[in-house]
Amino acid sequence: MMNGRKTAGIAVSVAAFLSLGGLSLLAAERLHHRPRTDDAYLWADVIHMAPDVSGRVTKLAVRDNQRVHRDEVLYVIDQEPYQYARDQALAQLHNLQAQLAIETTQVESQVSHADASRSGVPGAQARLDLAQRTLARLAPLERNGFVTVEQLDQARTEVATAKAALDEAQQAATGARQAVRSIAPLEAAVAGARSALSLAERNLRVTVVRAPCDGIVTALDVSAGEYAVAGHPLFTIVNTEEWWAVGNFRETQLAGTQTGQNAEVYLVGMTGRHVHGIVDSLNAGVLPDEGTTADGLPRVPRSLNWVRIAQRFPVRVKLIDPPPDLVRIGETVSVVIDR
Repeated sequence: MMNGRKTAGIAVSVAAFLSLGGLSLLAAERLHHRPRTDDAYLWADVIHMAPDVSGRVTKLAVRDNQRVHRDEVLYVIDQEPYQYARDQALAQLHNLQAQLAIETTQVESQVSHADASRSGVPGAQARLDLAQRTLARLAPLERNGFVTVEQLDQARTEVATAKAALDEAQQAATGARQAVRSIAPLEAAVAGARSALSLAERNLRVTVVRAPCDGIVTALDVSAGEYAVAGHPLFTIVNTEEWWAVGNFRETQLAGTQTGQNAEVYLVGMTGRHVHGIVDSLNAGVLPDEGTTADGLPRVPRSLNWVRIAQRFPVRVKLIDPPPDLVRIGETVSVVIDR
């Protein structure tokens, strides 16, 4: 009887051992197909809100850790000096445009005068040609006594007069053409004034700073009435429109892992809560502790420690509809990839 019970106990123990072994193999098999890491955290883009123009902060519409929405007014820089600059640029543009209009009218008149002066040259040339032909025809006749010396002298006088008239017409046409002023410098000045006005209007517009995305204000370091310097951040906005989990997976787990695969992200702070995600990217590489190069050659430190430890590579998982009240940058999570 005792031997039977002992045999039955051994059988149960063996069965339990085999069952546990089977479960371990099953768990190992599932772990192989579903890589998991607890070395992971949440991440989101951060935007350092620096003004584009300098000035005193006349309105601060947010406080630290406040949620804001896209295009919501965050703060306003003193607009008065930028309004003056805009008005001055507009007045300068109008002044130059008026000068250009007057100059254009004058130049058009000068062009008309030059055209009229140039039109007199062909007539003077024709009169000279006629006088020269007349003189050429009378000269042989005078030698034969058919015309008088006085008639020949008159013809010579008409040639000289016509030639002088042609020279005068040509000089007048040249002078009128040279007197036509160019409006190119004024046109360039007007174009420059338009650019200056555009810049002044832009500077006035950016005195009102709006949220570039939905997010959370953090690291607020300014109060209303303080002077803000262009390019120096006043606070930071955490972009809550997109969240990622960055999990550091062992290189032995990455075979078969690729973008587009489903993933589950478990929030450590909320037991049982998890968020669905999609593998967004796999990091191209990390800086190794050893094997760096020196003078183009790899440096391999001398060591008797030949234990091989798998390197970890970051995998970026985009969260799908994460709970807004549970996600924070740097929050510890666990990531499991389905494949």
